[in-house]
Amino acid sequence: MRPTYLTIDTSLVRENLRKIKDSLPEWSTSTAVIKANGYGHGSVMMGRIAVEEGYESLAVAIPEESVPLRNAGIMVPIYLLGLTRPQSFELVADTNSIPAVCESTDLEALNKVADNHDMIIRVAVAVDTGMHRIGKPEDAVEFIKRVESYPNLAVDGFFSHMSNADAADQSHAHGQAQKFHTMVDEIRAFRPDADYRFSLANSAGLLSVKDSLFTDARPGIIQYGIMPSLDVPNRLGLKPVLSFHSEVVHVQHLEAGEGIGYGSTYITPEPMTIATIPVGYADGYPRSLSNRGTVLIQGTRCPVVGRICMDQFMVAVPDTITVKPGDKVVLLGSQGHESISALEIAALASTIPYEIFCGFSDRVPRQYI
Repeated sequence: MRPTYLTIDTSLVRENLRKIKDSLPEWSTSTAVIKANGYGHGSVMMGRIAVEEGYESLAVAIPEESVPLRNAGIMVPIYLLGLTRPQSFELVADTNSIPAVCESTDLEALNKVADNHDMIIRVAVAVDTGMHRIGKPEDAVEFIKRVESYPNLAVDGFFSHMSNADAADQSHAHGQAQKFHTMVDEIRAFRPDADYRFSLANSAGLLSVKDSLFTDARPGIIQYGIMPSLDVPNRLGLKPVLSFHSEVVHVQHLEAGEGIGYGSTYITPEPMTIATIPVGYADGYPRSLSNRGTVLIQGTRCPVVGRICMDQFMVAVPDTITVKPGDKVVLLGSQGHESISALEIAALASTIPYEIFCGFSDRVPRQYI
């Protein structure tokens, strides 16, 4: 087994999920968003835990992401948050997923697939309240009638996505919530007895925008203990669940004036000890951390020197410690009294924690503890 691996603490995952669930009113259901392989944490394991913790449904982006969940025996409703093209409608039927639909969806083709499978496909209507990504703020009542004109399709509910709920200025978020609220009132007036699912609140909405919660909550990255932005308070005390580990494979002592790595972008200013770590951008450790990032060895920060390679990178070892091959390395997480957060790595890489987590490749084993 590689010395490089990710560790996911499932007890902390459960703790986070319970805190989120407990913060919701009794009338609200909860949908765990586990797209992009559970934000890099492993969709099957995260899906199983969410179901065990009472989450009524799961959400992914595309029907292909439903397959491993169904193969693992997870049978709760699975919502598809992205629009599905006709060539994938068969997979929607095979996995009994609930696709997002709007005026761009070929409902006739979807109905034909459902008819061929002798089934009713439930759909979630995507509504644009200000994200301008998918959906359209058209007459929801008329869209219900349009869906119902097809005998093998049925409306499960309506959802929208918040584009600025993680911002310090909440005015746009409240505006989206109001648009969604107006639509919900119209639908309930048209179908007072219908048990439609209305979902708007994402991670940031749940923590920061009270009026974004309707009948279903849709937590994403907060399940994994990461806040959507610095402007979103961690009011539930959620904890990061993932850490990234490796070990030293080589140590060498260089004189001053030696170039390190591709392009020799780092020149040793003095005699230095350099350690090699068997991790690279092919594993999801961003190349943009070249000459910027740090790792922990023996609880001490060691700066990345030279360019990060596809499979390896080098760090400078301070004189205060003696390093040898086999010494444990923490790239993300805690060691001794030091810690490196996903937010720190993301800031250095000029991105967001979402991208860091989603970038971890499949060749990095996930260890669940």
